[in-house]
Amino acid sequence: MQITIKKGNKAIGKARCCNTALSRAFGLMMRKEQMALIELPYESRALSGIHTFLMLFTLDIYWLDKRMKVVAVKKGLKPCRYANAPKPAKYVLEAPSGFLKLKIGDRIAVPKD
Repeated sequence: MQITIKKGNKAIGKARCCNTALSRAFGLMMRKEQMALIELPYESRALSGIHTFLMLFTLDIYWLDKRMKVVAVKKGLKPCRYANAPKPAKYVLEAPSGFLKLKIGDRIAVPKD
């Protein structure tokens, strides 16, 4: 399922919604450049670590709390790498490197379609 991601009132892109165990496990693996918003079962540091095995492009990773506020950022994560979440997160937003210009403290919204 595709969802729209907004910052303020401005749409900043469409993302693949990953809210099941299987979709969370695969994220953007073996897909062309796009974004994915991964929803975790609860806010956690351990569950929000990600890998880029079988990725076809470099990612920027944004960890978000339950209020959709950016709590940590990892830019330029290349394929075949792993990144631990530095802070507990409820969501992980994966985007092609350089596509989004979010920083810690920014808040995004996912309008209900």
